[in-house]
Amino acid sequence: MVRHQIPEVRIGATRLKYLISFVLPRFCDQTLERSRKADLYPRETPPWLAKLDTIIHELYHIDPDAAGIRKLIRADGSDSPRSHGPEFYAEVAEMVNAYLATSPAPSLIEFLEYDFNELSARFGGVAATTFRNFPSFPQRYMEAVAMPPVEPAIRIERMKPPSQPVLYTENDLQMRQFTDQTTRRLTRKGAHRAA
Repeated sequence: MVRHQIPEVRIGATRLKYLISFVLPRFCDQTLERSRKADLYPRETPPWLAKLDTIIHELYHIDPDAAGIRKLIRADGSDSPRSHGPEFYAEVAEMVNAYLATSPAPSLIEFLEYDFNELSARFGGVAATTFRNFPSFPQRYMEAVAMPPVEPAIRIERMKPPSQPVLYTENDLQMRQFTDQTTRRLTRKGAHRAA
């Protein structure tokens, strides 16, 4: 018997409960045009708003009761196996509009206005914190558990050990510079940090 486990991620003494990852340069190049969410915004909405929608969308997946991924409830009150539905997308759009109505400081959202090449030209490159085993990231794995006695006719196979770490710490983080075609690890002395 097996159970699915999620790797533990710790930074110092703090255990991280949620991770959100962004695929570069794809995240930077998304726009509302021809996207599923385009219908949720007025026609004159700037195309970069798709990126803000994606950020809020991913944050909205976090269950407010800290029980994992937010569950969708069906009209009859039962749990839905889906993690998205039309209401989910509409609620995200409402949150995006509510956030923008607060008139956030331009410095907080300005980077969203640029595509990947524009960001690279404007700031001399795009860097991000990744895990050492990039392009991989913490992924679910199977763990063997004690098995009840079984009939001899059942074939039991030995499990392969996980191919990825089951514990990540700050020692597994690194900075990488991204281009439109490739990525390279940045090596320098001192602490690395990316937004």
